[in-house]
Amino acid sequence: MKPSEIGLRRALAVHSHRLDNGLKVLLVENPSLPTVSITGSVLAGARYDPESKAGLAIMASRLLDEGTENRNSFEIADAIESVGGAIETDGSFERIIAIAGVLKKDVDLGLELLSDLLIRPVFPDEYVEKEKERTLAEIVSAQDRPQVVAGWAFNELVYQDHPLHRPSHGYPQTVERLTRDDLLNFHRRYFVPNNLLLSIVGDFHVPELLPKVEKAFGRWETKPVVFPTYAEPVRQTGRRVKFITMPAQQVNIYLGHLGITRTNADYYALQVLDTILGGGAGFTARIPQRLRDELGLAYTTFASITMTAGLDPGRFIAFIGTSPENMKLAVDGLLNEIRRIIEEPVTAQELQDAKDYLTGSFVFAFESSSQIARFLVHAEVYSLGFDYIEKYPQYIRAVTVDDISRVARRYLDCENYTLVVVGPVAEDGNLINGTE
Repeated sequence: MKPSEIGLRRALAVHSHRLDNGLKVLLVENPSLPTVSITGSVLAGARYDPESKAGLAIMASRLLDEGTENRNSFEIADAIESVGGAIETDGSFERIIAIAGVLKKDVDLGLELLSDLLIRPVFPDEYVEKEKERTLAEIVSAQDRPQVVAGWAFNELVYQDHPLHRPSHGYPQTVERLTRDDLLNFHRRYFVPNNLLLSIVGDFHVPELLPKVEKAFGRWETKPVVFPTYAEPVRQTGRRVKFITMPAQQVNIYLGHLGITRTNADYYALQVLDTILGGGAGFTARIPQRLRDELGLAYTTFASITMTAGLDPGRFIAFIGTSPENMKLAVDGLLNEIRRIIEEPVTAQELQDAKDYLTGSFVFAFESSSQIARFLVHAEVYSLGFDYIEKYPQYIRAVTVDDISRVARRYLDCENYTLVVVGPVAEDGNLINGTE
């Protein structure tokens, strides 16, 4: 990538504006293509689902475009497709998003449709039932995938009573109980302008676009939002081990413990540690190099503590899929590499290679308007600052060998951890066709 291109991205000019109803709008003019990406982010997700209604937020997100007070699902699809645009909705643990991508000339339509989905969804009964069937089928299908089952069990053990213990799409028994009234109540509670971020990136001029935003969203009435509270998850002080029997060619192993929030001051040092220990795409790190390349134990293996960091603490996970007879060797191999990075300084070359990889690949996260729109939300939610694009390389380059040792000792634990193994193993850890 040319230095001039990097310079353009570093000079990202973010215009922040708040409507009278509390809706915050973040805008970036990006005239490189005649398109506009509009993302509405509701700051509520599966983390606020009641335990008995797990899956509610994700279902609400999937049904936003299935009908509003003004249009049915076919009319919504026809309106956006007739101009060659696209609308998608999605949900996660932290947020529900609705995204419209349109040509510059159709930005009025994009704003109108997006506001309709966010302000006036009706969650038609027939679509609620279809979505419940679809979600239940997805859960049943996922229950046949050992790596997914291992991840679910790992979360249950690590998070205990915290909302992150459960799958964001819920359990079969909670999904079956969800009703249209539940969805409408969820919408009334959290879909308010003062709980929404609107990020818009593309070919427009801010003074011309803001009145259009006001027209589409300005009449939306504000009201107070009361969020549920729950106790912070606690790092475990002992080992938690679970073996789950499933027919499979290999064992899927998750090993780790509670991680960090995205706002943790050591995030960047830990990101460098992740790259050295567990790797990124195209980067040969210690665990893949030792367990995959040298010992031939796996095709897929990785480790990370920053990947799942969010408003709530994420997870430190070391994963490997390997043949059953290599189970003990694989677990010992993961623990040995975790122990080694805690006890021994990384090399200056490892540190430099990791920094070069992270700073070199960083700019590719800002290639499209939709990527920049997502960044604006992250920057706002996690208080990164809109100069983050310029500062990120500085944060990474400032990490030292001593920093890696310090954060490894503080945040990694090779004694008090959760271990989940799924595959042809008995509950006592012995292999089904023999013993360890």
